[in-house]
Amino acid sequence: MEEKKELQNQDERVVEIELERLRGFVNHPFKVQADSQMIELQESIKKYGILNPLIVRPRQDGTYEIISGHRRKFAAEKIGNRSVIIPIAEETGKCYSYHRQWSFLSSVVSCGNLTITDYGK
Repeated sequence: MEEKKELQNQDERVVEIELERLRGFVNHPFKVQADSQMIELQESIKKYGILNPLIVRPRQDGTYEIISGHRRKFAAEKIGNRSVIIPIAEETGKCYSYHRQWSFLSSVVSCGNLTITDYGK
C-alpha cells in the first residue's frame, strides 16, 4: 500500500500505513501482553478507532519505527485492521522532541501496572 498523505507541514506528516510496515524499536522497555487490558483496548478500537495515534519515524528501508503505540498496533492487528493513520515524527526539529516526550509520558500514564524495572529500562 502506498502512503496516502492527509496533511503535511515541515515538521510532521499524517499518513495511512499498513501495519506490516511498522517495526518496534530495539530494547523497547514495555512488554505487549494479551491480557484483560488488551481486550479492553481492542473493544475500544473497534468502537471508536485509535484515538491516540501511534507515533513513528521513517527508517532507511522504507518501514517505520514505532516510538509510541506498540500496544495499539498489536490490538489493531488482533481485530483485523490492516492499516492505521498516524503522524510521522521527523527526527529533527521540535516535532520529534515533542512527540518523544509526550509519548513517554502518555505511555507511563496509560500503563498503570508497570513495575519499577519497566521504568528503569
